[in-house]
Amino acid sequence: MIAPGDNNAGPGPDLIPLRARANVPLVELSQDGSDYFDLHHTPDDTLDKIDPAALRQNVAAWATFAYLAAETDWVYRTAD
Repeated sequence: MIAPGDNNAGPGPDLIPLRARANVPLVELSQDGSDYFDLHHTPDDTLDKIDPAALRQNVAAWATFAYLAAETDWVYRTAD
């Protein structure tokens, strides 16, 4: 299911420094992670375990976001 968020993106541990130190705008597209750690970083963590419908939905969501971000005329400005 794709639903609107609350406009409070959580960048995750890899991107926290971009927001904290460089004031970079971030986006978060979150999928249902209830089974994420069932296979994550195990020998069974392989692409054949991915639900094809969930993968298609994620690809569609990211592709749509990338298109909209590329086509926007919105300009991010810092507060300084």
